[in-house]
Amino acid sequence: MSNRAAFLGIGELGRRTGLATSALRYYERVGLLAPDGRANGRRYYGPASAERIALIRLCQDAGFTLAEVRAFIAAGSRRHPSWTRLMETKLLELKASIAQAQRAKALIEHALACQHRELSMCPNFRAALKKRLSIQGADSVRADLRKG
Repeated sequence: MSNRAAFLGIGELGRRTGLATSALRYYERVGLLAPDGRANGRRYYGPASAERIALIRLCQDAGFTLAEVRAFIAAGSRRHPSWTRLMETKLLELKASIAQAQRAKALIEHALACQHRELSMCPNFRAALKKRLSIQGADSVRADLRKG
């Protein structure tokens, strides 16, 4: 390593990115980060490593798992078919999560505003219970069919 001043030790990289050194080592183990070199048994990272970590964290903020982040990075380009599939799959997952969160929010808002003394007396709540039971029954039937 000729210009060591341009490189960061793992502790400094951790401070700059807000990650524990154990997280950085884990990122190395799962193939998301690689040191640019070693000197005296210590890892050193180049200036691009902090940006790589920012990319990883940004992807995690968007709901990607580390395995998905690794696939995203491996695809490298928006032109790669796996990149498009990964993005489309994640978008569908996010839409489903948002729909579920909106249903939960509506239920909680209704519970807070409901005029019934007990939620069990509320026709809207009873309808939600009935729907939930029918979903669980359908899930059980599907599971039984898969076993058989």
